Amino acid sequence: MSFTALVASTGFLFMVWHTWHYDRWRCLLLNKNDWFRATMCHILLGSIACLNVYAWMDVHVLYSEYWIYLPSAQKTIIAPYQLWSKGHQDIWRISLYFMTAGWGFLQAVHLEEFLYWGYLIRSINTPGGPRTTWLRSSFFKIWIVLWLSCFALLIGAVHIETTNLDMMRTYLFVVGSVLSVFLAIASVVLCLVFPSFLRTVKRQGASFEVVDRLHFFAEMNQIRTVCRLAYSIAILILSIDALTEGKTINKSMFWHDILYVVGQLALFAATCLSIVVLLPRNMTSESLPPHSTDQTFHPMVPYKRPAPDGYSTKQFYELGERLNVGPEAMPSTGLMVPRTPELGFEMSITPPSHKAGTTAATAMDDAPFTEVADKSKKARLSEMPMLPSVVQKFKSPFETGPPETKGPTQVVVTTRHTVVEE
Repeated sequence: MSFTALVASTGFLFMVWHTWHYDRWRCLLLNKNDWFRATMCHILLGSIACLNVYAWMDVHVLYSEYWIYLPSAQKTIIAPYQLWSKGHQDIWRISLYFMTAGWGFLQAVHLEEFLYWGYLIRSINTPGGPRTTWLRSSFFKIWIVLWLSCFALLIGAVHIETTNLDMMRTYLFVVGSVLSVFLAIASVVLCLVFPSFLRTVKRQGASFEVVDRLHFFAEMNQIRTVCRLAYSIAILILSIDALTEGKTINKSMFWHDILYVVGQLALFAATCLSIVVLLPRNMTSESLPPHSTDQTFHPMVPYKRPAPDGYSTKQFYELGERLNVGPEAMPSTGLMVPRTPELGFEMSITPPSHKAGTTAATAMDDAPFTEVADKSKKARLSEMPMLPSVVQKFKSPFETGPPETKGPTQVVVTTRHTVVEE
């Protein structure tokens, strides 16, 4: 149990560290706009804290009672609970209630995540987007019912036996591991459906930031699903074997230790990945300078590194000529180096095939629109259905509310291209 306690403490410290770097623990503060995210963060933090308390209470009891010598068998064994003091038996029983609460909170997080993805996938397939928000949808009501049902099953399992402490733990772990296996299988189904969801989101014109988040979730969820299956099956095998008369696996030191270590490490890895996925840090915004008192809107522009001292600008253009890179990728300086006809254009923005009489200025003016060579493709893309806002502004399964708009008013201009074929 000392290994379990150390792993649980590491997971709790990682949760505290990650939420601090995420938004300085503001995700734990309840407010009008982000109350659901704060509630889910408290549930996740409460789950890890309860598992931590359960592990350390068991460590205290086991190390206090320790081992005894059994004369009839002439060997040293772990002291059975019948020989424990009344206080240690009560502590062990209370620790099982902490385990029940921690496991119930963990099931709530996994259920909410799975059902929220079902809500998003349905929003994509619904013409015109979702009819209701997440908090008013049928998926949210199903989540409430299933979560309460899981909690009731766990509480009922721990009360099947109230005097035999070993059987209390066995029944709790059987019911909890079965529920975890079902949720892990649901996560496998999500992994199979997610690629088609990604293709639909791309086809409907999602921003690169949303697509990047979805790809990140898909990769992390595949690894996390393997970990969830590993710890659920390992705990299920040990708990079912404890119900048998022979207890073959639990009495085998090799298989017991293997399944125990696999279950603990897989649970730790799955929990840490859940924290990273459900509270994803935005490294782009974190790399920006802190906000100043001036709230004037400043658009983000790419940074062009100045030319180093002691080097001629022409040397960089010669390097670009060797690498077949156009001058627009070269450092920005005050010197104007004329473009030579011999300069390569394979990686240039503007292709060399201009019409006769077209000046360089006209070619550069067309550069922002030459990313799409065929204007008809742009026109056909604009006729596709719009991406639902619930997916277009996706951040994580915890970010279910509309984003809060801050700063000065921003004007968005929408243009439409009409292609006429003659």
